[in-house]
Amino acid sequence: MQGVFSSSIASIAAVPFFGLYLVIASRYIARIGWVLLFFSLAIALLALADGIRAGIFVEAAGRVVFLSALLTAVAFLRIAATQDPIVEVAGEFLTLQPPTRRYASLGAGGHLFGVLLNLGGLGVMLEIIMKGLAAHRHEMDEFVFQARKRRMVSACMRGFSSIAFWTPFGIALNLMILTIPGLEWTTLAPYGIALAGILFLLGWLFDTVEWWRPPSARGRAPALTGDLPDWSRWAVLIVSGHVLFLGAAVVTLDRLTQYSFQTVLITIVPIYALLWSVMRSGSGSLAGISRRFVTQAPGFATEMSVIASAGFIGLVALEVAPVEWIADHLGWMAARPVTTVVLLIMTVFLTGLLGVHPMISVVLLAEVVNRVGVEGLSPLALGLALAGGWSSIICMGPAITAVVYASSIVGERPLTIGLRWNGIFGVASILLITLIVGGGVAAGWF
Repeated sequence: MQGVFSSSIASIAAVPFFGLYLVIASRYIARIGWVLLFFSLAIALLALADGIRAGIFVEAAGRVVFLSALLTAVAFLRIAATQDPIVEVAGEFLTLQPPTRRYASLGAGGHLFGVLLNLGGLGVMLEIIMKGLAAHRHEMDEFVFQARKRRMVSACMRGFSSIAFWTPFGIALNLMILTIPGLEWTTLAPYGIALAGILFLLGWLFDTVEWWRPPSARGRAPALTGDLPDWSRWAVLIVSGHVLFLGAAVVTLDRLTQYSFQTVLITIVPIYALLWSVMRSGSGSLAGISRRFVTQAPGFATEMSVIASAGFIGLVALEVAPVEWIADHLGWMAARPVTTVVLLIMTVFLTGLLGVHPMISVVLLAEVVNRVGVEGLSPLALGLALAGGWSSIICMGPAITAVVYASSIVGERPLTIGLRWNGIFGVASILLITLIVGGGVAAGWF
C-alpha cells in the first residue's frame, strides 16, 4: 500500500493504534489539527453516505499509515539531531552572523535545518533566534528589537519554505511522488534545488532593499554576540554532511534494491538516527533515544493530525467531489499545458491563503489533471507546478501549519508573520515561479 505497506490488512490494523495515539495526546493538538480531524470525519461520513467503495478507505488507511510512519521516522532523526551539541552550535553560528551575512546565514539555516528536521528544524532555528535576541534585549530599543526580529524570522521562514521543492525527507515531495504517476525524486530534485536557489536570491534581494539604511543610521543596533567554540564554523559543515550523506544513502539504496523510494526512506532514516546517537554517545544511548521518543511523542500530535488528516482528505475527497464533472468541464485544458501549469500554481497558492492545506489541494489538482490528460504536460512539470504553489504559500498563509507554529515561538500573530512580514515576498515568489515553470513548459524544458 502506497509502495510501502503491501498488505491492506496491515494498513487497516495500524489505523486504530494511530487513533489511540491521537486520543492519548489530544491535549497537545493545536486548533488547526482539530479542524482537519473534524473535517476528515465529515468527509468520511459523506463518503459513506454516497456508498463509496471500501477500497478507497483501505487506500486512504495506507496513506495515513505511510505519512504517520514517515513522521515517526523523522522524529527519531529530530531527537538524535537536537541531542547533538554540534547542531545547536551550528544554529547559533548561523544566527550570530553580522548583518551583511545575516540573511544568507539564516535563510540557509532555515533551509538546512528544515531539510534535516522538517517542521522541527524550523522550530529549532526560531528558538535559537529568539534566545539570541532575548540575551541582547537590553541593548536595543523597541524599534531595533522589532525590526531585527522581523528580519531574522522572515529570513529563516523563507529559507524553510523552499524545502518543498526537493527534500526527500519531507511530506511535500513524498506526497507528490505518491500522487503523480511517473514522478521520481531523482528527476525532480535538480530542478527543485535550482528553483530553491532562485527563491533564495529573491529573498536576499527583498531583504537588502527593505532593510537598506543610510550610513548615518548604521551602528544603531549592536551586533549579536555569543560564546561559541573555535570549531563552530565546522559545525555547519558537519550538519550539511549529515543531510548529504543520508540523502545519498536513501537514493543509492533506492537504485540498488527492488524496494520503493518510500520504503527505503522510512527504513533508513530511523536507522541512521540510531547510528548517529550511538556514534555520539555510545551504545547506551539507544535506550535513551527510545525514552526521549516516548516522552516527546505527544508533542508531535499536531503535526501527525495535520499531515494524516490532509492525506486522508485529499484521497477520500476525490470520491465525494465531482471530479469527473470538473474534468469534463476542463477538457479545454487538455491541449493547453502552459495554461494548466499557471492555473495549478495559482490555485494551490490562493486556496492556501484561504486556509486549505497544500496537501489537500495538491492531491485533488493532481487527480483532476490525471483524469483530464493534458497533452505535453510531463510528470516533472506537474510536480514543479504543485511544489511551486506549495513553497510560496508556506511562509505566507496565516492558517498554514508552519506560520501558526512560528507564531507560537515568536510571539506574533500568524497574520503578522504571514501577510505583513512575508506577503510581498510570497506574491513575488509565486509570480516568478509561474514565469519560470510556465516558460519552461512552453520552451519544452520540462
